[in-house]
Amino acid sequence: MADEQQFPEATIKTQRSSAQIAQLVVSRLWILTILCAVVAGGLVLWQMGGRGPEIDVQFAEGHGLEAGDPVRYRGITVGEVREIVLAPELEGVVVKIQLSEASANIAREGTRFWIERPNISIGQVRGLDTLVGGRFVGVLPGPSGAPVCQQFYGLEVASAPVSNIAEGLEVTLEGRNRYGLQVGSPVNYRGVTVGQILSIGLTNDSATVEARAFIEPQYRQLVRENTKFWSSSGLDVKIGFSGIELDADTLATIAAGGVAFATPNSPGSPAATGQRFELHKSPREDWLQWQPRVAIGNATLPEGVETPRPVLGIRTQSSALGALGAGRERGWLLPLQDGRLLGPANVLTGEEDAEYQLELAGVEAELPLADLKQTDFLACGRLEKNIDVQAATWPEYELRAATKPEPLVITCGSAEKTVPVATPRLTVEADGWLVEPSVPLDDSWHGAPVLSSHDGLVIGILLRTNDRSVIALITKDLL
Repeated sequence: MADEQQFPEATIKTQRSSAQIAQLVVSRLWILTILCAVVAGGLVLWQMGGRGPEIDVQFAEGHGLEAGDPVRYRGITVGEVREIVLAPELEGVVVKIQLSEASANIAREGTRFWIERPNISIGQVRGLDTLVGGRFVGVLPGPSGAPVCQQFYGLEVASAPVSNIAEGLEVTLEGRNRYGLQVGSPVNYRGVTVGQILSIGLTNDSATVEARAFIEPQYRQLVRENTKFWSSSGLDVKIGFSGIELDADTLATIAAGGVAFATPNSPGSPAATGQRFELHKSPREDWLQWQPRVAIGNATLPEGVETPRPVLGIRTQSSALGALGAGRERGWLLPLQDGRLLGPANVLTGEEDAEYQLELAGVEAELPLADLKQTDFLACGRLEKNIDVQAATWPEYELRAATKPEPLVITCGSAEKTVPVATPRLTVEADGWLVEPSVPLDDSWHGAPVLSSHDGLVIGILLRTNDRSVIALITKDLL
């Protein structure tokens, strides 16, 4: 039988109808639509996750502010104006602000907002950048740890730039007239600016003018319950038989106004935040004669603790080379009540084969010191020549040894040369505690006493060597 011839088999596919094709296309479009919706939702959630809270700030006027304008703190954008609407009952405008995620903690009680705009006056020029870049909302955060808040009332004028308002002292001054005061006017004590005016306006009954004054933390002890405040604005001209007497403060005070104050020789209790004082037009003659001794310093020290008053000492070499600067060392020295001096060894001692002198308090004395005790970095001894530094002496019982890093205050005897140092900025090394380079210390601080923030006792001396700031600790052997 002949082989049967093989033929290929055909594959028969069922042809879709037009209705089936349309149904397939629709189903795939739905899948694509769902995928797009998922991606879009994810992008929205991702973007919202990078935002902070939305807050409302009510202002009396909008001053040309628009949606999209930035919110700035210290020149950095921390949010954006989302919308501006009229307040209920048309009593103002409400600015809705979207804060960034990194700036979410700005939304807390005590935070101040204002609309930055050009302001040109005799005593102040600010906001000129808004002429080109447009308006923006300025912000000054409230005290750290304050409760969260989402409803605020904005200021009509820019807030004074105070970053440590929670640590300082804020008091209220009430007078019959404004006396030329404005926001930012200085508050002076003996001609030294120790604070500024935060705001000024009429009291609720319009009978007097009320000003909020801020005193810097290191000066808050100067203000007592019996302190007297007066206006230091303008010029005081007196004409008498001896001629014309002109009494004027700085040009800034004449232009922007100012406040001065004095405390009696028997100071009362320290003033509390919010305490009210009368603002006098001018001082009485006896107020200007007051000279109380009030300890001032950094707010990290316990209340009432006095700070040391070191004296500057310069060691010079008694030779021809000494006139050229050979052997010259400079540093702060702490006079003790028993007549000794405590300070850096390179200032109070010298090489055995050379003669040295110590310039101190306007006189010269020969080195070495009597009863000298010395460590690798510090020295303590008695000068054979009497030097009048009794007003600056420090009791020996207010010195102590320290065993581990703790919060500190380094001082050269003035508020301007006093700086706090937190424990994390200290590193234990063989020669003492190394201070982090970010702390603003230079060679002019060499020999500055170091106090403990806990009890105000001197525990070391700051040494500047090779651009390093090292705290040499006081030991019992040295004393």
